[in-house]
Amino acid sequence: MSVPRLLAPATLVGLLAGCAWLSDDSGLVRDASDDYVKARQAPPLVIPEDIEASPVQDTWVIPNIDERPLARLFPDRAPRPDAIFGANDDAVKIQKLGGRQWLVMASEPPKVWPVVKQFLADNGVAAAAEFPEAGRIDGEWLAIGNGEQRDVVRAALREDTDSGPGRKRVRFKLEHGIRQGSSELHARYENEALDAPAEGWPEASPSALVEEQLLHEFGAYYGAGMATESVSMVALDIASERKAIVERDAEGYPLLRLNVDFERAWAVIGQALQRAEMTVKELERDAGLFHVEVDSRQLRGKGPSLFARILPGDSGAKMQPFHIRIATSPTAQLVQVFEPEGRPASQEVSQQILVMLREFAT
Repeated sequence: MSVPRLLAPATLVGLLAGCAWLSDDSGLVRDASDDYVKARQAPPLVIPEDIEASPVQDTWVIPNIDERPLARLFPDRAPRPDAIFGANDDAVKIQKLGGRQWLVMASEPPKVWPVVKQFLADNGVAAAAEFPEAGRIDGEWLAIGNGEQRDVVRAALREDTDSGPGRKRVRFKLEHGIRQGSSELHARYENEALDAPAEGWPEASPSALVEEQLLHEFGAYYGAGMATESVSMVALDIASERKAIVERDAEGYPLLRLNVDFERAWAVIGQALQRAEMTVKELERDAGLFHVEVDSRQLRGKGPSLFARILPGDSGAKMQPFHIRIATSPTAQLVQVFEPEGRPASQEVSQQILVMLREFAT
């Protein structure tokens, strides 16, 4: 009975030694979980001249990762997910800015695309051309008579009495909305008697009222659920560039990239601040500046409020001033949050404010 007791420690030592053979330090078994950090793009494949090169594609492209001094945002704890803000948006609404107008829906473009096609079909209008990547559907040319029109598309086009006779057609363009999970639908119509048909997207329609009526009719159709909602696989890449993206600048500070012109970006941020009930103290449009104050009680829910956790001070009401700046880049409008002294606001505060602006924007 004493022999097993003597062998047990030796057996344990042997097992531990065996584990050492399987450890990462032994060199026999290597931990490859972080190899992606050191991964680099390999040279492109050399395709022989007698083989077609088009089917050969780099499926897993390794992106370039820039070194950023502030990349480690939470060195001592896991980052919290972005806050979710309830904007209580209507399902469908028409937005206007200057001479522009469009329809906003609380669904992704691939879900709206089939509804646009069904709307045309239900009104007896064939889709003459489809460009899913551009989010565009062109209706067929229609001869609009003087009699009563039974469908809403022809009835809307018949209201265009100023552009003279001629065949007309409607065109729809679907894009991502500012807010995540939303879509924008733009409408145009053309009269071939006035101008040569445009190959691209026209700047405007002959009549803004007819354009508005087309959007109104589709909005009513969509809101009434006349077409069963589905997902179009061919429309998954519609306007793949989103209009609002929270990312980071070269130094690691958060910024909100708005892929729109300055006029719309100014309106979007102003409306988002109003809907989020943030106090705007002063405006400097030429400089793209909003001087605002954030009240921690505005976002108070169950437990400590968001800003009570990320701003210094007690958990009661606290007014904190910030400058929200819109800077124009060659391709977009860049929105960032600054302290009144001009230095960037802390990364966590900036992230939450910018996410809030994106969620309350339309």
